[in-house]
Amino acid sequence: MVRKPNRMYRRIEGQSYTRQEYMGGIPHCRISQFDTGNPHQTYRFQFDLVAEEAAQVQDKALEAARVSMVRVMDRVASNNFHVKVRKFPHHILREHKMATGAGADRISDGMRLAFGKPVGHAVRANIGDILLSLSFRSENLLEAKEAVRKAASKLPTPVRAVLTERKDVVEGARAAAVAPIFAEVEKKEAAAPEAAAPAGSTAPSVTPAATEPPAPKAEKVPSKKGK
Repeated sequence: MVRKPNRMYRRIEGQSYTRQEYMGGIPHCRISQFDTGNPHQTYRFQFDLVAEEAAQVQDKALEAARVSMVRVMDRVASNNFHVKVRKFPHHILREHKMATGAGADRISDGMRLAFGKPVGHAVRANIGDILLSLSFRSENLLEAKEAVRKAASKLPTPVRAVLTERKDVVEGARAAAVAPIFAEVEKKEAAAPEAAAPAGSTAPSVTPAATEPPAPKAEKVPSKKGK
């Protein structure tokens, strides 16, 4: 049979059809992985693809968006990203298959609005639903934007990319990027007590506390010798 375009299944019509235990001949789900990359790492930045219109998104479209996103990120950050498909295609698409092509008019007439047979899976996305998420490190921001742009072109509904930053997350140490930052912090911490010494009232209170412990020890030694 001819592969039908996605616009035939984009609109949400009727009730959902999800009870697979009563169906037969359901094709397998096209989404091979729902988590790609390194899900065990904690990331500071995350892009979310949010649906702006209610629509049915086929599993083929979600898989195409996921693959295009992974290809871009795997080239620049092989193990420093995480792509997650946020929706599972529970809805089963049906189609009343009829003969098509030249000379098939006499056999293509059938019952109109027939129930049909299962032909695929789809997600019924509402406005504001998150379809896919991409977590990444700060140095891969430009590549993440390009990956999100390519993934959005694979989806049948308009989407917007929402960038979220978790400021409480400290990225893992890397020799090239993070080591100079820690070196500057250590220098500032080392220079802080030196700058506070001539500041006034705080300096006298700190220096006697450091010199008081040896003074009593020096007084006790001569007292013992005198006895």
